[in-house]
Amino acid sequence: MTRLPLTLSLLVPLVAACELKGISLTGDDTGNDPPGTSGDPTGDSTGDPPGLTTTADPTDSTTGEPEPPVTAVDVLFVIDNSGSMANHQSRLVASIPSFLEGLDGLDLRIAVTTTDAANPRCPAAQTTPEGGKFVMRSCHAAVALGDFTFNMQDYSEACTDHCTIDPADFIVAPTATADDPDPKPRNWLERTNGQLNVAAGLADALACTLPQGVSGCGFESPLESMYLALAQTALPGSPTNYGFLRPEADLRIVFITDEMDCSYVPEFSEIFTTNKTFWEDPDRPDATSAVCFNAGVTCTGGPGTYTECHATNHDVTGAITGDPSEAVLQPLSKYVQFLQGIQASKTGGATVRVIGLAGVPQDFETGEVPLVYADHPNAEEQDLFGIGPGCTAPDPLVSSDLAAYPPARLLEFAQPFDGQFFSICDDDFDAAMKVAGFKP
Repeated sequence: MTRLPLTLSLLVPLVAACELKGISLTGDDTGNDPPGTSGDPTGDSTGDPPGLTTTADPTDSTTGEPEPPVTAVDVLFVIDNSGSMANHQSRLVASIPSFLEGLDGLDLRIAVTTTDAANPRCPAAQTTPEGGKFVMRSCHAAVALGDFTFNMQDYSEACTDHCTIDPADFIVAPTATADDPDPKPRNWLERTNGQLNVAAGLADALACTLPQGVSGCGFESPLESMYLALAQTALPGSPTNYGFLRPEADLRIVFITDEMDCSYVPEFSEIFTTNKTFWEDPDRPDATSAVCFNAGVTCTGGPGTYTECHATNHDVTGAITGDPSEAVLQPLSKYVQFLQGIQASKTGGATVRVIGLAGVPQDFETGEVPLVYADHPNAEEQDLFGIGPGCTAPDPLVSSDLAAYPPARLLEFAQPFDGQFFSICDDDFDAAMKVAGFKP
C-alpha cells in the first residue's frame, strides 16, 4: 500500500460538567491545531519541538514570592491490555520500587485504566472495554474472569508472580475529595498525610492493580482512553473517576503500550469494516492494525527505510485534511488542547507531564538514538502493522521475540507536556518509572 500522509462525540452534560471545573474538552473554537499537530501536509518535521507549556512560573505573580513546593501528585497509568502485553506488565510491576523511591512524603493518588476504548474490530462482549474507567481490584479477580488468557494461552503469572492480595482482602477504605466530601471507597490508590486507603502497603497494592490482563482490544486507543478517564473525573455521575484530579497536584500520565494509537472517530468507523482505503492488503477479509498507522501517519522517502514519519490527519478518501472535523482518527489537537486546559487549572506551580513506555529503540530517551521508521521485512507482519517495529527484544513468556511498533501520534502529542519516552523493549522499566515517580 502507498504510504499515506496522516470525534468521539461528547454528550452535553459531559461538556458542561468539565467546563464548570475549568477544563476545556474542545480547546479553542477555531478548529486550529496547536504547534506540532497540524494537518498541513508539509508539517514541521525538521524544526525544533513546540515550546513546552508545562513549565510553571516559580513565583506567585501576585506577590512575587517563591511558590511553595508541590507536595501532591496524581498519576494516571494507561496500560495496554492486549494479547502481547503479559511480559510488559510483569516488568512494570517489577519496577514499582523505582517508581515509589522518589515519592516519599508526598500525597499521592494513583489510578489505572486500559487502552481499550472499543473498536468495531473488537466486539464489546468479548473485550469489555473500560472506556477510561478506573480499574481498582486485585488482578487475581481478573485471572478468575479469564482476562489473562489470550489465544488459549494462560499468562496469569503476570499477576500471580507479583500480587499477594486475595480479591476478598482487597478492601478500599472510604475517603473524601474536594468535589465529594462524603467519604466513600474510590477507584484509585491514595496516600494522604501518610494514611493509605488500602490495608496493604502501597507497593503491594500496586503489584495487584497494575497488571491488567491480555484480553483487551488489539486496536489500542491510549489517547482516547486517557481523555475519557480524565474527563470523567469532572463528572459527578462517574462512580469510578469523579474527584480524582486536584488542582494543587502534579499530574503525570504514564502510557504503557507496544502498538500505535488507534483512537478513531466513530462517525468514520467504516475504515475498519467496509472502507479499505487504509488497509495494507485490501484483499484481506478483515482490517488489521495497519489501519492505525496508515490513517494517522505520513512518511517521506522509502519504501524500505523512510526519511521521517509524522502524525497527520486524513479524511475518508485517504487525503490529508486541514479540517480536524474530517479526520478519521481523532486529531491530536483534541487531546493537546484538553490537557492544556487541565494545565491552566493547576495552582501553585503544579504541572502536567507525559511519560511513555512504547515502541522506541533502547536509549531513545537520551536523545542520541533515533526512532527509525522502516517497512517490516516480513510481508505478513507488514500487512498486520503497516510498518516495521520500533524495537524488538526476547520474550521469556513466548517462543518468539516481542516487537513494539512506533508510537508516532503519542510522541507528537506528548511534546508540549515535557514528554519523555522509554523503550518498552528495555530489560527493565526502572529508568522510566523513576521519571514517573520523581519528587517535584
